[in-house]
Amino acid sequence: MKRHNYNIAIAITISCILFFINGYHNYIKDKRKDNLEKYKAGYYDNVTVKNKNIEPSTTKNYVPPKNWTKYIIANAFSISVPPTVELRKSNDSYTKDIKNLNWHGHKINSNNVVFQQKGLSVNTPEAHQTYCRIIIDIQKGSLGEYPKFSDYEDLTIEDIHTFQELAKQNSYEYKILGQPEVRWIKIEDTYGIEVEYVRNGANNSRTHVCNYYFFNDNLFATIILSYRQDDIRKWETDFSNIIKTFKWNNKK
Repeated sequence: MKRHNYNIAIAITISCILFFINGYHNYIKDKRKDNLEKYKAGYYDNVTVKNKNIEPSTTKNYVPPKNWTKYIIANAFSISVPPTVELRKSNDSYTKDIKNLNWHGHKINSNNVVFQQKGLSVNTPEAHQTYCRIIIDIQKGSLGEYPKFSDYEDLTIEDIHTFQELAKQNSYEYKILGQPEVRWIKIEDTYGIEVEYVRNGANNSRTHVCNYYFFNDNLFATIILSYRQDDIRKWETDFSNIIKTFKWNNKK
């Protein structure tokens, strides 16, 4: 009787293994078919990525001049900004003017920190002659929900497309010109993802945008830096250094 039960158990186990192998074989076959269909449809034609399979070189933290201001965001990380920008406040003149408009970009709320060109808060004429934004968002999840600050792995085609689609969503009705470039960056010992692109702007202008994504176990930070391309001499150097001041308060 025991021998009979043992044979039944063996038969059931073998059946389960065969079922699993058959299921996995079908999954691989379907996946290959799906990839073939994507290839035929041009899904992989416009993937733009730099250093996809090469670990990024380390960039040192930028030590800003004394006239820069350091901000600690949600007690999670710090970042410094130049004196040519100002923190947007809910009661400034510009913010009041746009509160009831369907404006382009991120809504102003407690989850976002927004910096803009200095003088825009009081609507100075000079401030309206240029454009820049620094938009910061921090998401808090459960422990282990996001990668650690030092985690790094090669980007897959699917990863690249995900970040490209995210960039398109963030641009709202403004059209992205070409395909966003997706790459890893490393600031000291902290890894992040950079998505760089150019989009249309107001009054037929073009805007240079860099989206940055940093992870730290249960924290997920998004930093968007943008400026009008015509004003590249005014903003490029400072904006490339802003991101180098990023630092987690408590690395996990």
